[in-house]
Amino acid sequence: MKNLVILLAAVGFAVAGCAKTTSSEKPAAKGSAKRNAVTSGSAETIRFATAWSTDASPEAAGTEAAEAAMKALGCPAKGLIFFTYYEVAGFKGDATKVSPDPAAEKKVAEAVAKCAGGIPNIGGRARALTNAGTLLKNAVSVLAIGGKQADCKTAVADLPKNDRKGPGEKIAAAIKGVKDLKIVVSLSNMDLSFGAADGVSVEDYLRAILTGTQKGVTLFGGNTMPSGDALSENKLKRSQYCNGKGYEQHVVAMGIGGPIRIFANHDNEFPPSKPAATVTETKGKWVVTLDGKPAEQVYRKLRGMKATEKLTSDWQHPIGVIIAPDKVYLRMILDWVGADGKDKAGKKADAPPGSLRFVSPVVKGTKIKCLAGGSDAKAIVASARRGVAGAVADAKAAGCAPALALISNCCARGMRLRTFRKGNDDEVTEAILPALGKNVPIFGFYAWGELGRIRGTYQGLDHQYQQHTFVTSLVACGK
Repeated sequence: MKNLVILLAAVGFAVAGCAKTTSSEKPAAKGSAKRNAVTSGSAETIRFATAWSTDASPEAAGTEAAEAAMKALGCPAKGLIFFTYYEVAGFKGDATKVSPDPAAEKKVAEAVAKCAGGIPNIGGRARALTNAGTLLKNAVSVLAIGGKQADCKTAVADLPKNDRKGPGEKIAAAIKGVKDLKIVVSLSNMDLSFGAADGVSVEDYLRAILTGTQKGVTLFGGNTMPSGDALSENKLKRSQYCNGKGYEQHVVAMGIGGPIRIFANHDNEFPPSKPAATVTETKGKWVVTLDGKPAEQVYRKLRGMKATEKLTSDWQHPIGVIIAPDKVYLRMILDWVGADGKDKAGKKADAPPGSLRFVSPVVKGTKIKCLAGGSDAKAIVASARRGVAGAVADAKAAGCAPALALISNCCARGMRLRTFRKGNDDEVTEAILPALGKNVPIFGFYAWGELGRIRGTYQGLDHQYQQHTFVTSLVACGK
């Protein structure tokens, strides 16, 4: 196809059960775009291939990307996962806006499912991160999993406002039978985190999956793209797909099993305050006081905010929950209560003035740091490189070579990067590839909230729903 750009990314390693393979670059057929192809892993154990297309036709792009990924495996596929974002024709907006074309993405999902036949497949609306760079619009990215020891199953669960444990239990029950289950890829409507009622939290979902599946399973993924204005809370609907069928207000998941190990990391661009503070009073998802004083007062002081600086919702005002001596995981301020007792929307709040609200409870006794910054494109790129480099270092220390990089990267990071950058700052070309190596497959997306392991524990969990974070799940072959 004239506008096709496909890269099949992978690499073989003669370690931990992965047979060495060779890269290949096949000449393009006459009249078509150049194609590059490499693979990782072994057909005797587990094998990965990624492919993508920027064909203007969503149906053609879905078909080309899926067929190319499956062909590159060189063995029967056991599962497919895809990301796609096609923009409404003629849309003009800045870096913080999106305008997806649901009809186009439906064609992509149907095309991928048709190529898959009866092979389990899931997908979601998202901008993709690939070895060729960031695919901002009108593109499809596909990951294919195969190999004699690979096993994949899909699951779907709805998201009632007053329950997150139930959906997690449903997902866990559906994929628990996956042989040698190692990773669960979860793609959700944003209501998973932001639409939960008081007394209900995304942590209930995480806990249900992690306790309902095999010990040591890694949960990876996040929320997919909204239907409209990126910053509008009134347009939270998402599209997820499972075996060609579209879902709203749902979560779709795939359990992947096989002889693999996962090395996880997370990083962000916000430098932490040197002093820490302790949560001393809470009310539901509100932090009322820090160190015995109104939370906003302490936050402003530790961050060094000017009196004229206004708080922003889920944009540039985070805290870091301390989970290890040198590590925090990030949560964004979503709401606040002014001196008049009203929240950001001007409504009477159910918490005292000075309270700060978060997506899930930050419990009493939690140690936090206030995080600053957010407008430095170079810092965003540097944090992506640290995130990948840390996971690669862990893998090498364990005697394993990377075979696949799964990336869940906050969409707001991408928005800020393209708002504040000078030149062509890009997380893939300037951070991920240099830290990872150009021949290791990358399958990532810009998420609207990230799911992944944390390098520590909080509330008894070694996974969390994260915000404005670069989350890496690095897959290596071997037990």
